[in-house]
Amino acid sequence: MSTPDDRTDLTQPTVPGDIEDLEAGLDINLRVVLSAFAGGLVGMIAMAPLLIGLPAFLGLFEAGPLISVTDLGRVVGIEPSLPLGLAVLLAGGVVALPLLFTVAGSFLPPQEPRAARGVVFATIMWTGFVIAYWPGPRNAVLFGALSLAGHWVYGYALGGVMERLAYVPEHTI
Repeated sequence: MSTPDDRTDLTQPTVPGDIEDLEAGLDINLRVVLSAFAGGLVGMIAMAPLLIGLPAFLGLFEAGPLISVTDLGRVVGIEPSLPLGLAVLLAGGVVALPLLFTVAGSFLPPQEPRAARGVVFATIMWTGFVIAYWPGPRNAVLFGALSLAGHWVYGYALGGVMERLAYVPEHTI
């Protein structure tokens, strides 16, 4: 058995099929990325009633966490505000998370339907959301439940739109 250093052609994989299998599953193109952005937008619209609408209707919506997320803007002279907080939330849901899902979501369960991987992905992302947007102990249970349900709706929409318009990429491990 030869070691990788003994080979003269280092472009060949050390285990047959490694590179070919991986590259075959990494078919992430512009169509997939744009469908992810569309899925993120649909997901954000779908989760808004649970995340903002119902708490506002019940008189429990608090703008403080949305504003506090933008505190880092002070470093470059931008004052924290509710519109800026909403813009950060929207940019994360329409651009950042769909890009991350495009790559990482393909490693998540379930095998089928692949669109359901969005729910698993959104559940994982929810843990960071809870930390970033925590309203405090007053509404903790309601915030946790509604934000988790909202993230499930978001994830299902993200995965569903991607699968409908293109596909959720599949990586071979």
